[in-house]
Amino acid sequence: MRRPVVMILALMAALAVLAGCKRASPASLEQALRWDNPVGYVTTGDIDSITKGMTYADIITRLGPTHDVGSGLHVAHYIVDETESLYLSFCSLEDVCRKDGAELLQSLEPIDFSTIGIRGLVKDIVHGKDGITMLVEGKQNPDATLNAANVTVTMQSRVYRGQTLIGGSFGFSEIKEGNTVEVTFAGPVSMSYPVMGVAAIVRILAQP
Repeated sequence: MRRPVVMILALMAALAVLAGCKRASPASLEQALRWDNPVGYVTTGDIDSITKGMTYADIITRLGPTHDVGSGLHVAHYIVDETESLYLSFCSLEDVCRKDGAELLQSLEPIDFSTIGIRGLVKDIVHGKDGITMLVEGKQNPDATLNAANVTVTMQSRVYRGQTLIGGSFGFSEIKEGNTVEVTFAGPVSMSYPVMGVAAIVRILAQP
């Protein structure tokens, strides 16, 4: 009598393992691709592993959560090797990608780290688990295009004090309300007021 019970338990354990290996549920996939997610950072090797015919659901599951910059269409934005942007456009997560990794790598767009999105005063900071979101208000200048922005600073964002890089993954913790900062965004910002975007570089210019 004991052997059948053991076999049933072993079968249930195997089924549980197989269930854990299934693709993420639609609900979790929708959470992995949202306008308010930080931009996902990936490597050339990650992109190269994509094969033609994969669904975008499989691709998002493989690359991880990221920022959706689309309106109407999904546009998943990833930063590759911290220097270039990849945009994946599709209507549905079940759509099939017609390109393989090598072809996607040919579509990468260089990130212009010289363009300052906003320069201004940090008015408010909301702390999260892996970063902060800060409201920056300033004046439009020839070299700074915005006068207000909600800026998400993540563990991947580079934070400088003047010309000195603040080392480690928690440079965002050095940003305080009242600081004067300039921000370079990691890709497009949302079409709202204030705009919302993810920082590639934050430079602390002055402290209160």
